[in-house]
Amino acid sequence: MWDHEGEGIVMRRARLFGLMVLCCVLVSGCTGSVTRPTAAFVVCPLGSEGRLDYVFTSTSTTIPDHWIREMVWDFDDGTPPVAAWGDVLHRFAEPGSYHVNLVITDSRGISGTVMMPVDVQTAAFIHPTWRLTLGYPPTVSGIVENRHDETLRRVVVRAKFYDADGVRRTDGRFELSDLEPGEKAAFAIKAEEFMSFIVNATVDIESFDADCPALPVKH
Repeated sequence: MWDHEGEGIVMRRARLFGLMVLCCVLVSGCTGSVTRPTAAFVVCPLGSEGRLDYVFTSTSTTIPDHWIREMVWDFDDGTPPVAAWGDVLHRFAEPGSYHVNLVITDSRGISGTVMMPVDVQTAAFIHPTWRLTLGYPPTVSGIVENRHDETLRRVVVRAKFYDADGVRRTDGRFELSDLEPGEKAAFAIKAEEFMSFIVNATVDIESFDADCPALPVKH
């Protein structure tokens, strides 16, 4: 026969077991560890201003019937983390290798993270061997190279022409199409207006369009 003490022990054990089952259901559905969302992103240089601008696009996913509700980006360049959804534009001050970190949180309140190295450099690079030839008209010539790992569909090179006092007198532009990764191409930029007192020039990338891969469907 059961005494009251034995019955109490059984009841306490039953309640403890019930609590354990409830915790299991709440935390993981009794199927093991929690399935975290998968943080991921792709990156593409944005050359609309010819600077070290990059677009970061999250391709993160989570389990069915839930969604990503928060994203926090850390660009590893001393700037504060950015809480933003979807595409994020970031301008780096200097070329270099940065470890960009993305932390996502889904509708369950569960987080996932990913860190990826990003090699930041000028995708369209002008070789420093360019030269200015004075005459009619003054002409800047040189080599531009695609240092990105995707095709540059359009590259615009701009030259600025100056007189002996450093006053900018006129400009010139040169446009290239479909510059493949690693490909080099020659350019020659003539001054838009002839001025005999032009003695100096500068040359830079005005803009470029990178052929970034199509993004997968986000969930």
